Amino acid sequence: MEKLIICGLGVRVPEETTLESIQALADCRVVYSDLEDKKGRAWLAGYCKTLKKPASAAALLRDAAEAGGVGLAVWGNPQSSSRLAREVELGAQKAGLVYRVYGAISPIGSVFARSVSFLGGDYGYQGIQSYDLETVLQDAKAATTELPLVLYAERGEPAKWKSALKRLAAGYPAGHKARLYAPQGESEAALTALAPGDRCVILIPPAKPLTVRKTKW
Repeated sequence: MEKLIICGLGVRVPEETTLESIQALADCRVVYSDLEDKKGRAWLAGYCKTLKKPASAAALLRDAAEAGGVGLAVWGNPQSSSRLAREVELGAQKAGLVYRVYGAISPIGSVFARSVSFLGGDYGYQGIQSYDLETVLQDAKAATTELPLVLYAERGEPAKWKSALKRLAAGYPAGHKARLYAPQGESEAALTALAPGDRCVILIPPAKPLTVRKTKW
């Protein structure tokens, strides 16, 4: 029997939250969630016996070890877009706790679902890259302009977004357009003209096709 359940709620809560995750969280004694969206959190509370904000990954793990029946619900996918979920999972592994992670729609999956031309039309690339906002702020060179870039943040201050997009724009042609997927809807504009905030995902097409590298045999 798992003492800890880790679930992702998807990028758009509750539209992208799976029934599997809801059922798993409903069975938990207590559910911890760092979800900032007030409406999403109120909706989630309706399915939980008790919903709390986690003080820390360590505190959550102690509760799971002592009493079990603990759930963690995070924005996006727990194994690709939540630092808290990754910290909790690594801690559970180290402590030898029996746990289970339920899959969820990631920022990349959300873009796939909403971009009708991503896998066709003018697209057809050899890969895709995905980074959270904080990673790009720390190292703008982490991303390449040769592949589509998915940039996301559950909590994204306008000033941080502006700084990150300005850095990225320097590597693209002037006026390079990107598509913003926000809680309020979708929009397309030049990188520096976008105005993302919390719970946003941005799809940036590449500046040029990936350079073909010939292999010598």
